[in-house]
Amino acid sequence: MGKPYTPTEVVFAPTVACNLACAHCRVNRARERSLTVDAALAFLDDCANHGIERVGFSGGEPFLESDFVARVCERAIELELMFDRLMTNGDWWKDEADLDARLGAILDAGFDGTIGLSADEWHGQDPLRLATFIARAEGLGAGAIPVEIVSVTDRAGKAPDAFLSAIAKELSGKLERDRGTPVAIAKRRDGGPDISITIITYSAAGEPAVKTADEGTATDAPAGWNADGWFDDDWCVGPGNVLYVHPDAQVAVCCGFANEREELIAGTVADGVEKLVANARATPFVRSCYESGLGVLRRELEARGITFPGKTRDICLFCEWVCKAGYAPSSRQGL
Repeated sequence: MGKPYTPTEVVFAPTVACNLACAHCRVNRARERSLTVDAALAFLDDCANHGIERVGFSGGEPFLESDFVARVCERAIELELMFDRLMTNGDWWKDEADLDARLGAILDAGFDGTIGLSADEWHGQDPLRLATFIARAEGLGAGAIPVEIVSVTDRAGKAPDAFLSAIAKELSGKLERDRGTPVAIAKRRDGGPDISITIITYSAAGEPAVKTADEGTATDAPAGWNADGWFDDDWCVGPGNVLYVHPDAQVAVCCGFANEREELIAGTVADGVEKLVANARATPFVRSCYESGLGVLRRELEARGITFPGKTRDICLFCEWVCKAGYAPSSRQGL
C-alpha cells in the first residue's frame, strides 16, 4: 500500500508556448497565462512554510519566460530550497547572444539543479545547436551544471543512437552504452561521463501499434497497450508527490503527462498548499494513485465489466486513459 499524497516539490510551468510542435506533446496549448510572478513567489513562500523542499521548472518551453524563472530562482535561494530539474528542448534560442542572455540570467539567479534536455528524433532538433546549448550550460555556470539528456525511443522501443551520437560528436565526445542502451556521453578530455543520458519509452496512446519481428503483423491494440502483462503499482512515490503549477495558476498533483487532466487538478495557487493537499487527499482518484494503487482500480473496473485497449506496463498511460474515459473509482476505493 502507498501513503497519502504528500508533496515535497513544486514545479512551475510558466508558459505553454514552445518553439517546437512535437507530435507526442501532451501540453494543453489552450491554457491562458494568468500566473503572475508575484503570485508564483507568494505560492513559493507558502510551499516553503509547508515543508516543500525542491523547486523545478517545466512547460511549454520555460526559457521563453526566463525572467519569470530567474525571479523564482532568486526567491528559492532566499528560502534555502533545493533545485530539481529545469526541462527544456535546448533549441529555443534565436542566436548565441539570446542563448547567453536567457541561460545566463537563470544561472546568475542561482539555479544549480539539473538541466533536463529533451532531445530525440521526435523533436526535429539540430544536434549542433543542442551541443552548443550544452557547452554554454557548462561554460556559463559558476560550477558544474549537470545536463541530463532525456531521449524518447521510437515506437519499436529503439533509442535514437544516431541522433545521440551526433550530439556526442559535436561535443568532441563518445556515446557510451550499457548492454546496448546509451547511458552517457564521455568527454575525451578526461574520459569521464559529463552528461547522463536517460532513455524514456514513450507510449503513443491511440496510435497504431508497430509491427514487430516476432508477430509479423501489428496488434489491434494501440501502441503502449500491447504488453504481455500489467504495470506494477508504484503509488506515484518519489517525483510524483509534486504540486505542478500550470500557467493558468491551476495546480495538479501529478508530474507526468496526465497532469493536464481535471481529475488530477486540486485547485489553484490562490487556494494555498494546505487546502490543495486536503482537496487532493479527499479525491477518490488521487487516493487510488497514491494510497491503494491503480492496480486495485484496474481490477475494480474489470469487475465492473470495463474493457481496456489491451494491457500496458506504463502506469501513467493507464492513468491518463482512465481519466479520459471517465471511469472514476468508487467512493470507497482507496480507503
